[in-house]
Amino acid sequence: METHPGIPTAPGAVVVGGGIAGLTAAWELARAGQRPLLVEARGYLGGLIARGRIAGTDVDLGAETFVIRGTDVCSMIADLGLRAALPAGSGARLFAPARQGGWELRPFLRESFLGIPARPDAPDCAHAFGADGVRRALLDASMGPSVGMDRAGDTLAGFVAARMGTQVLERSVRPIVSGIYTSDPSMLATDAVAPGLRAATARTGSLAAAVGELLARSGTRRAPEACVEGGMFVLVDALRQAIEAAGGTVCTRMGARTLSRDGTAWRCDVGPTRRGPTPSAEPVPDGPGTAIRAPRVVLACSAQAALRILDGAGIPAGPDVSVPKGAPIARLTLAVRAPELDDAPVSQGLLVAPAPAGDRPVEAKALSHLTVKWPWLARRFEAGTHLLRLSYGRYGEPEPEVDLRRALGDVRAMTGVRIDPDAVVDHLLVRWNGTLPPLPPDYRERVASLQAAVASLGGLALTGAWVAGTGVASVVSHARASAKGLS
Repeated sequence: METHPGIPTAPGAVVVGGGIAGLTAAWELARAGQRPLLVEARGYLGGLIARGRIAGTDVDLGAETFVIRGTDVCSMIADLGLRAALPAGSGARLFAPARQGGWELRPFLRESFLGIPARPDAPDCAHAFGADGVRRALLDASMGPSVGMDRAGDTLAGFVAARMGTQVLERSVRPIVSGIYTSDPSMLATDAVAPGLRAATARTGSLAAAVGELLARSGTRRAPEACVEGGMFVLVDALRQAIEAAGGTVCTRMGARTLSRDGTAWRCDVGPTRRGPTPSAEPVPDGPGTAIRAPRVVLACSAQAALRILDGAGIPAGPDVSVPKGAPIARLTLAVRAPELDDAPVSQGLLVAPAPAGDRPVEAKALSHLTVKWPWLARRFEAGTHLLRLSYGRYGEPEPEVDLRRALGDVRAMTGVRIDPDAVVDHLLVRWNGTLPPLPPDYRERVASLQAAVASLGGLALTGAWVAGTGVASVVSHARASAKGLS
Protein backbone atom coordinates (compact mmCIF):
# COMPACT_ATOMS: atom_id res chain seq x y z
CA MET A 1 0.00 0.00 0.00
CA GLU A 2 1.05 3.56 -0.64
CA THR A 3 -0.48 7.00 -0.34
CA HIS A 4 -1.79 8.65 -3.52
CA PRO A 5 -1.60 12.46 -3.50
CA GLY A 6 -4.97 14.15 -3.28
CA ILE A 7 -6.84 11.09 -1.97
CA PRO A 8 -8.03 11.45 1.64
CA THR A 9 -7.43 8.32 3.72
CA ALA A 10 -10.14 9.09 6.31
CA PRO A 11 -13.14 10.64 4.54
CA GLY A 12 -16.62 10.68 6.00
CA ALA A 13 -17.75 8.20 3.35
CA VAL A 14 -16.50 6.28 0.35
CA VAL A 15 -18.66 5.96 -2.76
CA VAL A 16 -17.57 3.32 -5.26
CA GLY A 17 -18.80 4.12 -8.76
CA GLY A 18 -19.19 7.39 -10.64
CA GLY A 19 -22.34 6.78 -12.65
CA ILE A 20 -25.48 8.77 -11.88
CA ALA A 21 -26.13 6.57 -8.80
CA GLY A 22 -22.69 7.17 -7.31
CA LEU A 23 -22.70 10.89 -8.10
CA THR A 24 -26.15 11.27 -6.56
CA ALA A 25 -25.19 9.35 -3.41
CA ALA A 26 -21.96 11.34 -3.03
CA TRP A 27 -23.84 14.61 -3.53
CA GLU A 28 -26.36 13.64 -0.85
CA LEU A 29 -23.56 12.70 1.54
CA ALA A 30 -21.68 15.92 0.76
CA ARG A 31 -24.80 17.96 1.55
CA ALA A 32 -24.86 16.21 4.94
CA GLY A 33 -21.30 17.35 5.60
CA GLN A 34 -19.64 13.95 5.12
CA ARG A 35 -16.88 15.07 2.66
CA PRO A 36 -17.12 11.83 0.63
CA LEU A 37 -14.46 10.24 -1.53
CA LEU A 38 -15.92 8.99 -4.83
CA VAL A 39 -13.80 6.61 -6.90
CA GLU A 40 -14.64 5.63 -10.48
CA ALA A 41 -12.61 2.90 -12.17
CA ARG A 42 -13.24 4.21 -15.67
CA GLY A 43 -11.81 7.38 -17.07
CA TYR A 44 -15.10 9.30 -17.11
CA LEU A 45 -18.14 10.00 -14.95
CA GLY A 46 -21.83 9.60 -15.66
CA GLY A 47 -22.09 5.98 -16.78
CA LEU A 48 -24.96 5.81 -19.25
CA ILE A 49 -25.27 9.59 -19.18
CA ALA A 50 -22.53 10.28 -21.70
CA ARG A 51 -21.37 13.32 -23.60
CA GLY A 52 -20.28 13.26 -27.25
CA ARG A 53 -19.45 15.87 -29.84
CA ILE A 54 -21.36 16.05 -33.13
CA ALA A 55 -20.69 18.77 -35.70
CA GLY A 56 -18.89 20.81 -33.05
CA THR A 57 -21.74 20.56 -30.50
CA ASP A 58 -21.86 18.60 -27.23
CA VAL A 59 -24.81 16.19 -27.17
CA ASP A 60 -26.08 13.31 -25.07
CA LEU A 61 -25.01 9.93 -26.42
CA GLY A 62 -26.63 7.84 -23.70
CA ALA A 63 -29.64 8.61 -21.52
CA GLU A 64 -31.13 11.92 -22.69
CA THR A 65 -34.28 12.08 -20.56
CA PHE A 66 -35.80 11.13 -17.23
CA VAL A 67 -39.40 10.39 -16.34
CA ILE A 68 -40.88 12.92 -13.94
CA ARG A 69 -41.97 10.64 -11.12
CA GLY A 70 -41.86 12.00 -7.61
CA THR A 71 -39.63 14.95 -6.75
CA ASP A 72 -36.16 13.44 -6.28
CA VAL A 73 -34.73 14.25 -9.72
CA CYS A 74 -36.37 17.64 -10.21
CA SER A 75 -35.49 18.86 -6.73
CA MET A 76 -31.87 17.79 -7.22
CA ILE A 77 -31.72 19.62 -10.54
CA ALA A 78 -33.16 22.76 -8.95
CA ASP A 79 -30.80 22.58 -5.96
CA LEU A 80 -27.89 22.42 -8.39
CA GLY A 81 -29.06 25.61 -10.09
CA LEU A 82 -30.08 23.83 -13.30
CA ARG A 83 -33.36 23.81 -15.21
CA ALA A 84 -35.46 20.88 -16.38
CA ALA A 85 -36.86 21.18 -19.90
CA LEU A 86 -39.88 19.38 -21.31
CA PRO A 87 -39.77 18.09 -24.90
CA ALA A 88 -41.20 20.28 -27.64
CA GLY A 89 -43.13 19.02 -30.64
CA SER A 90 -46.49 17.30 -30.85
CA GLY A 91 -45.51 14.11 -29.05
CA ALA A 92 -43.95 10.79 -29.96
CA ARG A 93 -45.25 8.40 -32.61
CA LEU A 94 -45.49 4.64 -32.88
CA PHE A 95 -44.49 2.94 -36.14
CA ALA A 96 -46.40 -0.32 -35.95
CA PRO A 97 -48.45 -2.87 -37.91
CA ALA A 98 -51.90 -1.55 -38.81
CA ARG A 99 -54.95 -3.66 -37.99
CA GLN A 100 -55.86 -3.68 -41.70
CA GLY A 101 -52.38 -4.78 -42.78
CA GLY A 102 -49.14 -2.98 -43.55
CA TRP A 103 -47.46 -0.53 -41.20
CA GLU A 104 -48.72 2.82 -39.97
CA LEU A 105 -47.44 5.82 -38.05
CA ARG A 106 -49.76 6.83 -35.24
CA PRO A 107 -49.39 9.04 -32.14
CA PHE A 108 -49.03 7.53 -28.70
CA LEU A 109 -52.38 7.33 -26.94
CA ARG A 110 -53.22 10.81 -25.66
CA GLU A 111 -54.03 9.83 -22.08
CA SER A 112 -51.72 6.96 -21.23
CA PHE A 113 -48.75 5.73 -19.24
CA LEU A 114 -46.36 3.28 -20.95
CA GLY A 115 -49.13 2.75 -23.50
CA ILE A 116 -51.76 1.89 -20.84
CA PRO A 117 -54.85 4.04 -21.49
CA ALA A 118 -56.64 6.05 -18.82
CA ARG A 119 -59.74 6.14 -21.06
CA PRO A 120 -60.03 2.90 -23.08
CA ASP A 121 -63.12 4.27 -24.87
CA ALA A 122 -61.28 7.32 -26.27
CA PRO A 123 -61.25 7.68 -30.10
CA ASP A 124 -57.51 6.97 -30.41
CA CYS A 125 -58.01 3.71 -28.48
CA ALA A 126 -60.73 2.67 -30.91
CA HIS A 127 -58.30 3.16 -33.79
CA ALA A 128 -55.51 1.28 -32.06
CA PHE A 129 -57.45 -1.63 -30.53
CA GLY A 130 -60.62 -2.01 -32.60
CA ALA A 131 -64.10 -2.47 -31.15
CA ASP A 132 -63.37 -5.87 -29.59
CA GLY A 133 -60.16 -4.62 -28.03
CA VAL A 134 -61.92 -1.59 -26.52
CA ARG A 135 -64.73 -3.76 -25.10
CA ARG A 136 -62.17 -6.02 -23.45
CA ALA A 137 -60.21 -3.10 -22.04
CA LEU A 138 -63.36 -1.57 -20.54
CA LEU A 139 -63.92 -4.73 -18.47
CA ASP A 140 -61.08 -3.49 -16.29
CA ALA A 141 -63.46 -1.03 -14.62
CA SER A 142 -65.76 -3.78 -13.31
CA MET A 143 -63.48 -6.73 -12.56
CA GLY A 144 -62.54 -5.63 -9.05
CA PRO A 145 -59.21 -4.86 -7.38
CA SER A 146 -57.77 -8.38 -7.04
CA VAL A 147 -57.25 -9.22 -10.73
CA GLY A 148 -53.59 -8.95 -11.71
CA MET A 149 -52.34 -9.04 -8.13
CA ASP A 150 -51.19 -12.66 -8.34
CA ARG A 151 -47.82 -13.98 -9.52
CA ALA A 152 -48.91 -13.70 -13.16
CA GLY A 153 -49.31 -9.95 -12.67
CA ASP A 154 -45.80 -9.59 -11.31
CA THR A 155 -44.65 -8.90 -14.87
CA LEU A 156 -45.95 -5.86 -16.70
CA ALA A 157 -47.19 -7.97 -19.61
CA GLY A 158 -49.11 -10.29 -17.30
CA PHE A 159 -50.59 -7.40 -15.37
CA VAL A 160 -51.79 -5.45 -18.43
CA ALA A 161 -53.15 -8.55 -20.17
CA ALA A 162 -55.08 -9.57 -17.06
CA ARG A 163 -56.63 -6.16 -16.59
CA MET A 164 -57.14 -4.88 -20.15
CA GLY A 165 -56.50 -7.75 -22.56
CA THR A 166 -54.05 -8.67 -25.29
CA GLN A 167 -54.91 -5.88 -27.75
CA VAL A 168 -53.81 -3.19 -25.28
CA LEU A 169 -50.68 -5.20 -24.54
CA GLU A 170 -49.71 -6.03 -28.13
CA ARG A 171 -50.68 -2.83 -29.92
CA SER A 172 -49.61 -0.25 -27.37
CA VAL A 173 -47.79 -1.41 -24.24
CA ARG A 174 -45.38 -3.94 -25.76
CA PRO A 175 -44.11 -1.63 -28.57
CA ILE A 176 -43.59 1.28 -26.20
CA VAL A 177 -42.03 -0.62 -23.31
CA SER A 178 -39.78 -2.64 -25.62
CA GLY A 179 -38.53 0.57 -27.17
CA ILE A 180 -37.91 2.36 -23.89
CA TYR A 181 -36.45 -0.49 -21.84
CA THR A 182 -34.91 -2.64 -24.61
CA SER A 183 -36.67 -5.61 -23.08
CA ASP A 184 -40.04 -7.28 -23.45
CA PRO A 185 -42.66 -6.45 -20.79
CA SER A 186 -43.02 -10.19 -20.13
CA MET A 187 -39.53 -10.01 -18.56
CA LEU A 188 -39.98 -6.81 -16.56
CA ALA A 189 -41.29 -6.57 -13.02
CA THR A 190 -44.43 -4.46 -12.85
CA ASP A 191 -43.39 -2.84 -9.60
CA ALA A 192 -39.98 -1.91 -11.06
CA VAL A 193 -41.19 -0.39 -14.33
CA ALA A 194 -44.27 1.25 -12.84
CA PRO A 195 -43.76 1.70 -9.08
CA GLY A 196 -47.05 2.10 -7.25
CA LEU A 197 -49.26 1.26 -10.24
CA ARG A 198 -50.47 -2.09 -8.88
CA ALA A 199 -51.08 -0.60 -5.45
CA ALA A 200 -53.12 2.22 -7.01
CA THR A 201 -55.09 -0.32 -9.05
CA ALA A 202 -55.89 -2.30 -5.93
CA ARG A 203 -56.99 0.89 -4.16
CA THR A 204 -59.11 2.32 -6.99
CA GLY A 205 -60.31 -1.02 -8.34
CA SER A 206 -59.28 -0.18 -11.91
CA LEU A 207 -56.03 0.03 -13.88
CA ALA A 208 -57.49 2.82 -16.00
CA ALA A 209 -58.35 4.78 -12.87
CA ALA A 210 -54.85 4.21 -11.49
CA VAL A 211 -53.31 5.56 -14.70
CA GLY A 212 -55.70 8.53 -14.63
CA GLU A 213 -54.66 9.26 -11.06
CA LEU A 214 -50.98 9.11 -11.99
CA LEU A 215 -51.52 11.52 -14.89
CA ALA A 216 -53.54 13.89 -12.74
CA ARG A 217 -50.71 14.09 -10.22
CA SER A 218 -48.25 14.93 -12.98
CA GLY A 219 -50.59 17.49 -14.53
CA THR A 220 -50.32 16.01 -18.02
CA ARG A 221 -52.01 13.55 -20.33
CA ARG A 222 -48.91 11.37 -20.31
CA ALA A 223 -46.33 10.67 -17.66
CA PRO A 224 -43.90 13.36 -18.79
CA GLU A 225 -40.25 12.99 -19.63
CA ALA A 226 -37.76 15.81 -19.29
CA CYS A 227 -34.12 16.69 -19.83
CA VAL A 228 -31.71 19.02 -18.11
CA GLU A 229 -31.53 22.12 -20.27
CA GLY A 230 -28.29 21.88 -22.19
CA GLY A 231 -28.14 18.08 -21.99
CA MET A 232 -28.18 15.43 -19.28
CA PHE A 233 -24.38 15.53 -19.23
CA VAL A 234 -24.70 19.00 -17.68
CA LEU A 235 -26.13 17.26 -14.60
CA VAL A 236 -22.99 15.09 -14.33
CA ASP A 237 -20.74 18.16 -14.41
CA ALA A 238 -22.87 19.99 -11.85
CA LEU A 239 -22.89 17.05 -9.43
CA ARG A 240 -19.13 16.77 -9.52
CA GLN A 241 -18.69 20.48 -8.93
CA ALA A 242 -21.13 20.43 -6.00
CA ILE A 243 -19.43 17.43 -4.38
CA GLU A 244 -16.01 19.04 -4.61
CA ALA A 245 -17.31 22.45 -3.48
CA ALA A 246 -18.64 20.76 -0.31
CA GLY A 247 -15.22 19.29 0.46
CA GLY A 248 -15.62 15.93 -1.24
CA THR A 249 -13.12 14.31 -3.59
CA VAL A 250 -13.86 12.76 -6.99
CA CYS A 251 -11.29 10.49 -8.66
CA THR A 252 -11.53 8.71 -12.01
CA ARG A 253 -9.25 5.84 -13.07
CA MET A 254 -9.34 4.79 -9.41
CA GLY A 255 -11.16 1.64 -8.37
CA ALA A 256 -12.07 -0.19 -5.17
CA ARG A 257 -10.28 -3.50 -4.70
CA THR A 258 -11.18 -4.88 -1.28
CA LEU A 259 -13.52 -4.10 1.58
CA SER A 260 -13.32 -5.24 5.18
CA ARG A 261 -14.42 -4.29 8.68
CA ASP A 262 -11.90 -2.25 10.66
CA GLY A 263 -13.32 -1.82 14.12
CA THR A 264 -16.29 0.52 13.90
CA ALA A 265 -15.41 1.62 10.38
CA TRP A 266 -14.86 0.07 6.95
CA ARG A 267 -11.49 -0.33 5.30
CA CYS A 268 -11.67 0.09 1.55
CA ASP A 269 -8.51 -0.43 -0.48
CA VAL A 270 -8.50 1.63 -3.67
CA GLY A 271 -5.95 1.97 -6.43
CA PRO A 272 -5.34 3.14 -10.01
CA THR A 273 -6.86 1.29 -12.94
CA ARG A 274 -6.44 0.89 -16.66
CA ARG A 275 -8.81 -0.21 -19.37
CA GLY A 276 -9.88 -3.82 -19.57
CA PRO A 277 -9.36 -6.00 -22.66
CA THR A 278 -12.51 -4.63 -24.36
CA PRO A 279 -14.35 -1.29 -24.08
CA SER A 280 -17.21 -2.90 -22.14
CA ALA A 281 -14.98 -4.95 -19.82
CA GLU A 282 -14.35 -3.95 -16.22
CA PRO A 283 -11.16 -1.90 -15.75
CA VAL A 284 -8.23 -3.75 -14.14
CA PRO A 285 -5.80 -2.70 -11.36
CA ASP A 286 -2.72 -0.79 -12.43
CA GLY A 287 -0.33 -0.14 -9.54
CA PRO A 288 -0.23 -0.06 -5.73
CA GLY A 289 -3.34 0.81 -3.78
CA THR A 290 -4.22 3.00 -0.80
CA ALA A 291 -6.06 1.97 2.37
CA ILE A 292 -9.08 4.18 3.07
CA ARG A 293 -10.89 4.06 6.42
CA ALA A 294 -14.43 5.43 6.56
CA PRO A 295 -17.58 4.87 8.65
CA ARG A 296 -19.79 4.72 5.56
CA VAL A 297 -19.46 3.00 2.20
CA VAL A 298 -21.84 3.09 -0.76
CA LEU A 299 -21.30 0.52 -3.51
CA ALA A 300 -22.78 2.26 -6.54
CA CYS A 301 -20.73 0.36 -9.11
CA SER A 302 -21.72 -2.40 -11.53
CA ALA A 303 -23.16 -5.63 -10.20
CA GLN A 304 -20.02 -7.50 -11.21
CA ALA A 305 -17.75 -5.15 -9.25
CA ALA A 306 -20.07 -4.91 -6.24
CA LEU A 307 -20.46 -8.66 -5.89
CA ARG A 308 -16.70 -9.13 -6.21
CA ILE A 309 -16.09 -6.58 -3.44
CA LEU A 310 -18.71 -8.13 -1.18
CA ASP A 311 -17.39 -11.63 -1.75
CA GLY A 312 -13.85 -10.50 -0.92
CA ALA A 313 -15.16 -9.03 2.32
CA GLY A 314 -16.65 -12.37 3.26
CA ILE A 315 -20.20 -11.03 2.98
CA PRO A 316 -22.37 -13.88 1.70
CA ALA A 317 -24.42 -12.95 -1.35
CA GLY A 318 -27.14 -15.43 -0.43
CA PRO A 319 -29.40 -16.23 -3.41
CA ASP A 320 -27.93 -15.96 -6.90
CA VAL A 321 -28.07 -12.32 -7.98
CA SER A 322 -26.36 -12.71 -11.32
CA VAL A 323 -27.63 -9.90 -13.52
CA PRO A 324 -29.39 -11.03 -16.72
CA LYS A 325 -27.58 -10.15 -19.91
CA GLY A 326 -28.91 -7.02 -21.56
CA ALA A 327 -29.55 -6.37 -25.23
CA PRO A 328 -26.87 -5.23 -27.66
CA ILE A 329 -27.58 -1.54 -28.21
CA ALA A 330 -26.19 0.71 -30.94
CA ARG A 331 -27.01 4.38 -31.36
CA LEU A 332 -26.12 6.38 -34.44
CA THR A 333 -26.35 10.16 -34.16
CA LEU A 334 -26.47 12.11 -37.42
CA ALA A 335 -26.16 15.80 -38.19
CA VAL A 336 -27.71 16.32 -41.62
CA ARG A 337 -28.45 19.21 -43.97
CA ALA A 338 -32.07 18.43 -44.81
CA PRO A 339 -34.48 21.37 -45.04
CA GLU A 340 -37.17 18.78 -45.87
CA LEU A 341 -37.10 17.85 -42.16
CA ASP A 342 -38.07 21.41 -41.16
CA ASP A 343 -41.73 20.32 -41.17
CA ALA A 344 -40.91 17.63 -38.55
CA PRO A 345 -42.74 14.71 -40.20
CA VAL A 346 -42.42 12.54 -37.08
CA SER A 347 -42.42 15.39 -34.54
CA GLN A 348 -39.97 14.55 -31.72
CA GLY A 349 -39.54 10.96 -32.87
CA LEU A 350 -40.96 7.48 -32.98
CA LEU A 351 -40.64 3.95 -31.65
CA VAL A 352 -40.78 0.94 -33.97
CA ALA A 353 -42.94 -1.94 -32.80
CA PRO A 354 -41.13 -5.28 -32.36
CA ALA A 355 -41.65 -7.80 -35.14
CA PRO A 356 -39.70 -10.68 -36.71
CA ALA A 357 -36.72 -9.35 -38.66
CA GLY A 358 -38.25 -10.30 -42.02
CA ASP A 359 -41.56 -8.60 -41.23
CA ARG A 360 -40.43 -5.13 -40.21
CA PRO A 361 -39.75 -2.42 -42.79
CA VAL A 362 -36.75 -0.94 -40.92
CA GLU A 363 -33.93 -2.27 -38.76
CA ALA A 364 -33.94 0.69 -36.35
CA LYS A 365 -36.05 0.38 -33.21
CA ALA A 366 -36.37 4.13 -32.64
CA LEU A 367 -35.72 7.50 -34.23
CA SER A 368 -35.37 10.74 -32.27
CA HIS A 369 -35.57 14.09 -34.05
CA LEU A 370 -33.44 15.83 -31.46
CA THR A 371 -33.54 19.34 -32.91
CA VAL A 372 -37.35 19.22 -32.75
CA LYS A 373 -37.47 17.62 -29.32
CA TRP A 374 -35.06 20.08 -27.69
CA PRO A 375 -35.28 23.70 -28.98
CA TRP A 376 -32.11 24.70 -27.10
CA LEU A 377 -30.27 22.11 -29.18
CA ALA A 378 -31.79 23.35 -32.44
CA ARG A 379 -30.46 26.83 -31.71
CA ARG A 380 -26.91 25.48 -31.90
CA PHE A 381 -27.30 24.52 -35.58
CA GLU A 382 -27.88 26.65 -38.66
CA ALA A 383 -31.25 26.62 -40.39
CA GLY A 384 -31.94 23.44 -42.34
CA THR A 385 -29.48 21.33 -40.31
CA HIS A 386 -31.05 18.65 -38.12
CA LEU A 387 -29.83 16.22 -35.51
CA LEU A 388 -31.26 12.69 -35.66
CA ARG A 389 -30.54 9.67 -33.50
CA LEU A 390 -31.34 6.13 -34.56
CA SER A 391 -31.33 3.28 -32.04
CA TYR A 392 -30.69 -0.36 -32.90
CA GLY A 393 -30.68 -3.62 -30.99
CA ARG A 394 -33.42 -5.76 -29.49
CA TYR A 395 -33.31 -8.26 -26.67
CA GLY A 396 -32.52 -11.77 -27.87
CA GLU A 397 -31.18 -10.64 -31.26
CA PRO A 398 -27.54 -10.54 -32.45
CA GLU A 399 -25.46 -7.39 -32.20
CA PRO A 400 -26.83 -5.06 -34.87
CA GLU A 401 -24.77 -4.16 -37.90
CA VAL A 402 -25.11 -0.43 -38.46
CA ASP A 403 -23.78 1.59 -41.36
CA LEU A 404 -24.60 5.01 -42.72
CA ARG A 405 -26.40 3.94 -45.91
CA ARG A 406 -28.63 1.50 -44.05
CA ALA A 407 -29.43 4.17 -41.46
CA LEU A 408 -30.36 6.70 -44.13
CA GLY A 409 -32.65 4.09 -45.67
CA ASP A 410 -34.36 3.68 -42.31
CA VAL A 411 -34.75 7.47 -42.02
CA ARG A 412 -36.44 7.56 -45.41
CA ALA A 413 -38.81 4.70 -44.52
CA MET A 414 -39.81 6.31 -41.22
CA THR A 415 -39.99 9.97 -42.22
CA GLY A 416 -40.51 9.93 -45.98
CA VAL A 417 -37.45 12.18 -46.41
CA ARG A 418 -34.56 11.04 -48.58
CA ILE A 419 -31.15 12.20 -47.35
CA ASP A 420 -28.06 11.74 -49.53
CA PRO A 421 -24.84 10.62 -47.81
CA ASP A 422 -23.27 13.89 -48.99
CA ALA A 423 -25.79 15.77 -46.84
CA VAL A 424 -24.49 14.14 -43.66
CA VAL A 425 -22.42 16.76 -41.85
CA ASP A 426 -21.20 14.44 -39.10
CA HIS A 427 -22.14 11.14 -37.47
CA LEU A 428 -21.11 9.06 -34.49
CA LEU A 429 -21.90 5.45 -33.57
CA VAL A 430 -21.76 4.28 -29.94
CA ARG A 431 -22.57 0.86 -28.48
CA TRP A 432 -23.95 0.06 -25.04
CA ASN A 433 -23.93 -3.72 -25.17
CA GLY A 434 -25.54 -5.47 -22.22
CA THR A 435 -26.09 -2.31 -20.19
CA LEU A 436 -29.90 -2.42 -19.85
CA PRO A 437 -30.69 -5.94 -18.62
CA PRO A 438 -34.25 -7.07 -17.93
CA LEU A 439 -35.02 -7.20 -14.21
CA PRO A 440 -37.71 -9.87 -13.72
CA PRO A 441 -39.64 -10.24 -10.44
CA ASP A 442 -37.63 -13.19 -9.12
CA TYR A 443 -34.38 -11.31 -9.70
CA ARG A 444 -35.67 -8.31 -7.78
CA GLU A 445 -36.62 -10.56 -4.87
CA ARG A 446 -33.08 -11.95 -4.73
CA VAL A 447 -31.54 -8.48 -4.86
CA ALA A 448 -33.86 -7.28 -2.09
CA SER A 449 -32.62 -10.17 0.05
CA LEU A 450 -29.01 -9.16 -0.60
CA GLN A 451 -29.76 -5.51 0.18
CA ALA A 452 -31.28 -6.47 3.51
CA ALA A 453 -28.25 -8.57 4.41
CA VAL A 454 -25.87 -5.74 3.53
CA ALA A 455 -27.91 -3.11 5.38
CA SER A 456 -27.84 -5.22 8.55
CA LEU A 457 -24.05 -4.78 8.70
CA GLY A 458 -24.34 -1.05 9.30
CA GLY A 459 -22.64 1.74 7.40
CA LEU A 460 -22.84 -0.08 4.05
CA ALA A 461 -25.34 0.35 1.20
CA LEU A 462 -25.89 -0.90 -2.33
CA THR A 463 -27.36 1.21 -5.11
CA GLY A 464 -27.32 1.53 -8.90
CA ALA A 465 -29.49 0.39 -11.79
CA TRP A 466 -28.92 -3.32 -11.06
CA VAL A 467 -30.46 -2.73 -7.63
CA ALA A 468 -32.93 0.11 -8.23
CA GLY A 469 -34.11 -0.73 -11.75
CA THR A 470 -33.38 1.10 -14.98
CA GLY A 471 -34.24 4.72 -15.62
CA VAL A 472 -32.74 7.89 -14.20
CA ALA A 473 -35.73 8.52 -11.92
CA SER A 474 -35.51 5.08 -10.28
CA VAL A 475 -31.74 5.24 -9.89
CA VAL A 476 -31.65 8.76 -8.45
CA SER A 477 -34.45 8.09 -5.95
CA HIS A 478 -32.79 4.89 -4.73
CA ALA A 479 -29.35 6.49 -4.48
CA ARG A 480 -30.64 9.47 -2.50
CA ALA A 481 -32.49 7.20 -0.08
CA SER A 482 -29.47 4.93 0.31
CA ALA A 483 -27.17 7.85 1.12
CA LYS A 484 -29.64 9.38 3.57
CA GLY A 485 -29.87 6.03 5.33
CA LEU A 486 -26.14 6.25 6.08
CA SER A 487 -25.98 9.94 7.08
